[in-house]
Amino acid sequence: MNWIRDLVQNRYVDSLDFDSLETVSAQALLSELDPFSTYLPPVEKQAADEVLEGNFDGIGVEFNLLNDSIRVVSALPGGPSDRQGIRSGDRIVQIDSKPLPSRGLTNEWVLKNLRGPRGSKVRLGLYRPSNNRMLEYLIVRERIEIKSVDLAWHPSPGVAHVRINKFGEQTHREFCEALKKLKSVGPVRQLLLDLRGNPGGYLESAVAIADEFLGGRKLVTYTLGQHQPRRDYYTSRDGMFEEGDLIVLIDQGSASASEILAGALRDHKRARLIGQRSFGKALVQQQFERGDGSAVRLTVARYYTPRGLSIQTPYRINTKDSLRVDSGGIVPDHWVQPGYLSWSDAHIALVESGALAEAALRLAESNEAQKIKAQGAARFLDSYQWPEIEARALVQSMVPQQPMPQSREDWDALRGSFKAQFGRNLFGHAVFVQVLAQNDPVIKRALAIP
Repeated sequence: MNWIRDLVQNRYVDSLDFDSLETVSAQALLSELDPFSTYLPPVEKQAADEVLEGNFDGIGVEFNLLNDSIRVVSALPGGPSDRQGIRSGDRIVQIDSKPLPSRGLTNEWVLKNLRGPRGSKVRLGLYRPSNNRMLEYLIVRERIEIKSVDLAWHPSPGVAHVRINKFGEQTHREFCEALKKLKSVGPVRQLLLDLRGNPGGYLESAVAIADEFLGGRKLVTYTLGQHQPRRDYYTSRDGMFEEGDLIVLIDQGSASASEILAGALRDHKRARLIGQRSFGKALVQQQFERGDGSAVRLTVARYYTPRGLSIQTPYRINTKDSLRVDSGGIVPDHWVQPGYLSWSDAHIALVESGALAEAALRLAESNEAQKIKAQGAARFLDSYQWPEIEARALVQSMVPQQPMPQSREDWDALRGSFKAQFGRNLFGHAVFVQVLAQNDPVIKRALAIP
């Protein structure tokens, strides 16, 4: 406890009435400061570090939990599970010869049991519905890369859409590789930089991305705290896309480093912003580690846009110097609501109950699905349509208490969600996000901006 108290007293962003905090525990003490200062036990710290480092040791499968079972969505191409022959739709029913728990099966439990040190082994018992067989695999864990650029494609000629889901150690490299590949396919005159749902990450990664868009020496952001002098972050080199039309997509999930990037591009009049008001997190955390594997993430400074604005969302804390500001988040130039806000009640019920994902998984295990898969992802993206008669049947059988969707837009949205789930089962996460992008009203609006 003493080291945490000393850390807060000497490093925290604001001055504190420290006597009032003397009697609380470490976690309670940190929670009194602001919503983002926190204590991380060793297991939580390791998981958080893996996300930002861009890799972890595991078996290389994407999974979901439906009806208390682990279902393989896809095996990472070239990864240890893929090489052993694990397929989309397989059910993991045993781990190291032990059945799954009848209660308490969570994503955290699965990750804890499937991940482990590189070179260690895990024995999986699988049920394969396509041929009604039980199988057993011995998988050697390897280093698995977590992509922060999870979508890069051409929604129309001359337009590129790149989505960054976090700012980790490898984000700048991944972005440059993705943009270079897109340019090799055809000229990129307009770029849609998608930061929706991106919670942030490493500040340096966001600054490096900004350097690809801003020419010359430009201020990207600066940080300042009670115990931390002002530090400026500038662009410093030629970028890959300093001239073309740039549109940045943001929403309520765009936070921290995402807002640093979006704010800098807006302040320098380099990009137009479209979507929703961003989250509003203008606080910088520094991680202080302990020898036992735990750590404290402490807010040590605020960041500001090049024009000197703080976009921190208001909240209450128990200090003499309140962190509250008059407004929060970055306001887009063009407001567009996400598509899910206009879904029909039946569509929402099918998604929330898991019935839509279950139906997509059942279809993925059929002989018809194998024929579709053999034709390739490009053909699927261009031409596959879930028959409306099957959509109506699913609504009637699984959510009969909900009114039947009425408009053509309602049915198209439902069928698009099914196609995304079905595509993920057949081809993996990249196809899932691309199908969603094809039906995304925010992207459609961005493409229509002159």
